[in-house]
Amino acid sequence: QPFVASLQANSPLSRIFLAVIMRRGPGIAGLIKNKETKNTMGAVGERLENTQLSSAKTQLQSLRAALTEFAQKHRDRINSDPQFRRAFCEMCVAAGVDPLASSKGLWDELLGVGQFYNELAVQVLTACLRTRDVNGGLLDLGECLKLVQASRAAGQFVDTEDISRAVDCLSALGRGVGIRLCGGRRLVYSVPDELSADPSQALEVAASLGGKISADELVRRFGWTAERADAALTHFVREGLCWVDTQDEAVDRWCWFPSIALAAMDRNGTPAGTMLEGAR
Repeated sequence: QPFVASLQANSPLSRIFLAVIMRRGPGIAGLIKNKETKNTMGAVGERLENTQLSSAKTQLQSLRAALTEFAQKHRDRINSDPQFRRAFCEMCVAAGVDPLASSKGLWDELLGVGQFYNELAVQVLTACLRTRDVNGGLLDLGECLKLVQASRAAGQFVDTEDISRAVDCLSALGRGVGIRLCGGRRLVYSVPDELSADPSQALEVAASLGGKISADELVRRFGWTAERADAALTHFVREGLCWVDTQDEAVDRWCWFPSIALAAMDRNGTPAGTMLEGAR
């Protein structure tokens, strides 16, 4: 009799034999079936991916159409109202669309004013260059807004957020143009080199003091040596970023940052001659 037939039902030997058979790997038929299953799953995954891609394209087209309709309907207000323009930009960003991605991007296609922020950036840079002999390339953001607004046609209002976005467009020029937060004030800087650590800290203190700083103040605040404090201020003097006032008998020299000081005067109502007399 065959070996299998000789096994007694439920005998220990039969159970061992059946367990060995169950542990054996799949045969040729099993391998073919596994391959077919994998191929089927791959095809289903590909169809699902294509469906999702098609759905995403449809949603993007619907979003583009909605933005186009909204932009065309409110075009004049977007161009003239800074708050409405900011809300429109925030809406675009929330929808995953960057209106400032390029000059031929959303603004150009939808509004026909693709150069809006580029032109504003040129006006900001022009204001920085025109005042550089006075402030050395450090222009208070509020003062920059006033200068830019004065150069624009009537009814074309902008705000500080527009100035900030315009400065972002200047990033292509390198790191020499940008906005720095100092002592709670935002400064538009247009200097060839970025400030190192010590001058940056000195500028922070100057901004908090209304636009002036001395070596003694840096020594008192940071515990620097007199040589280190003087080196930080010498950098500003060498680069033409500040005015020097040597008429205070109690202090060897004050370094004044005109744009910061003028902005502080506007806020405090202090006459210009009182703060900047003798500083040059």
